[in-house]
Amino acid sequence: MSKQLKTLMREALEVKFEGVEGGVLINTQALNSEQTYAFRKAMHARKLKYTVLRNAIAARAFVDKGYKKGELDKVLKGPVGLVYSRDEGGAVLAAKTVFEWKKDTRDKVVEWKGAFVDGQVLNAKDAEALRNAPGKQEVRAMLAGALQAPIVKLAATFKEMYARFAYAINALEEKRGGKGEAAPAEGGAA
Repeated sequence: MSKQLKTLMREALEVKFEGVEGGVLINTQALNSEQTYAFRKAMHARKLKYTVLRNAIAARAFVDKGYKKGELDKVLKGPVGLVYSRDEGGAVLAAKTVFEWKKDTRDKVVEWKGAFVDGQVLNAKDAEALRNAPGKQEVRAMLAGALQAPIVKLAATFKEMYARFAYAINALEEKRGGKGEAAPAEGGAA
């Protein structure tokens, strides 16, 4: 393959992965055409894309994006495909979706190769472990809950304070006879 063609392929790959924060590297070589179609369809349903990579060209493209060549060389061996998304938390979503697909289809042939997330290259074991990580939306929800808790507690305290004040007023009113009238002043004429 000519150097010009390789350069064009690398540049096309860089454009394709522009804005992608992460993805999961897998080997689907042992799937037949029907299984491959089902796999791609499952990824598409979750708004994920699947691309088979040429390792040398992909390594150069990722190195240009700031990933370390030595780490890339460890995961870009043999047939490698990349499951990714342009959405936030794409690597976690990809790992969860691949794991669910493997579980649903009882797949034994698709193997984890690695992952890349926010400038880090992960090995196969860590890539598979991404499925247990919370997505960015879940992290945001946990953070919002943590920030909201003191405000809710403060609101409950104020509500309780006003409720006690209302109970005290009602008790005082009942003690005076429940008419809601002011008690006559002592020693004065009525």
